[in-house]
Amino acid sequence: MKQTLMKRTQVYLSNEQEQALNSLALTSGRHRSELIREAINLLLSEKKVMHTQWKQALHNMKGMWAKDEKAAKHMQNIRNEFDR
Repeated sequence: MKQTLMKRTQVYLSNEQEQALNSLALTSGRHRSELIREAINLLLSEKKVMHTQWKQALHNMKGMWAKDEKAAKHMQNIRNEFDR
């Protein structure tokens, strides 16, 4: 079994968060630290998926105005909106 080096850290929880975490730990038979690590991993994987989807959306847009003769005008209008 591979051991992972762990770093100790401190987090502040609201009373409600602490009570819910304690309850989940008791009912699941798992340690609070294990549940916190699992929650962090879920958040990080969700953010990674969102980043990947964003990059894929940009890739999908590539060339969408390639045959549009008014593309330059469209882009200038978009840029003008951001200059406000």
